[in-house]
Amino acid sequence: MSTPDERAFRADLERAPFLLGLAEGRWDLISVKGTIAVISVTAKDGLAYELRFDVTGYPQSPPTARLWNSAANAPLAVDKWPRSERAGRLGAVFRQDWKGGTALYLPCDREALAGHDNWLTQMPSKIWRPAVGIVHYLEQVHELFHCADYAAPIAA
Repeated sequence: MSTPDERAFRADLERAPFLLGLAEGRWDLISVKGTIAVISVTAKDGLAYELRFDVTGYPQSPPTARLWNSAANAPLAVDKWPRSERAGRLGAVFRQDWKGGTALYLPCDREALAGHDNWLTQMPSKIWRPAVGIVHYLEQVHELFHCADYAAPIAA
């Protein structure tokens, strides 16, 4: 039997905004097991980066995500992480030095938002919005992978 957060998450995966992102090749659903989901997001160079989401408490509680390698069922090796070309925002989000790389440093991430009350006024458009759901998080990651700061990983 599934939990309310799992049912809510699965319902969002059936909504038009998520399906449109699938159809446009912006992201792809790899797997969902309970409140853990793996979704890949495509970068401007065609590389797809997998994110392992924990959607416990969804949608009222924001998800948290980390770079993932589903083939190895393990975190993505650091040399395969996207790089910051200009020491910009991408490098600030994909940080190995923050929480050991276990979460993205994004205002829509549960782990990052904790303790950053200033983000509520400084970056209100990037704060988790339950009504928008997982697409809100995916769109922010997709935007980063298509910005001028993005560079392919050291080991492609």
